[in-house]
Amino acid sequence: MTAEPSRPGAFAGGYQPLPAPVYRFEYQQLLSAGALVDRAGRPVSGAPCPTCDWLVDAFTCPGALPCPRCSVKAEQRCIRPSGHAADRFHTGRVRAAEARDRAREEAGDPTLLAPWPEHPTPNERLLP
Repeated sequence: MTAEPSRPGAFAGGYQPLPAPVYRFEYQQLLSAGALVDRAGRPVSGAPCPTCDWLVDAFTCPGALPCPRCSVKAEQRCIRPSGHAADRFHTGRVRAAEARDRAREEAGDPTLLAPWPEHPTPNERLLP
């Protein structure tokens, strides 16, 4: 990732101290071990999220926002039309969380997860 430090919100800090995990469970293991860092270089703790049952990382959990579709409050699970708890968040709620994180990134929020370093594959290292 190439950043332009003079541009507002551009990333100019460090990177994760290790290569990006391939699978979600590997990511969760790194979080629980405290191996990931935010953009200021501080360790990110992976405490359990009370709403979604995943480990908390530096991104906005959709459960931290109210749902525009089923109108549940923040920190409540989405509900189906039948009144039962949904097993996933509604799309509008996920998109709202993503929009909030994009705004945080543009504002240069140092508490966001640091980006992963780009590691070339072994074959790319051999090319001149």
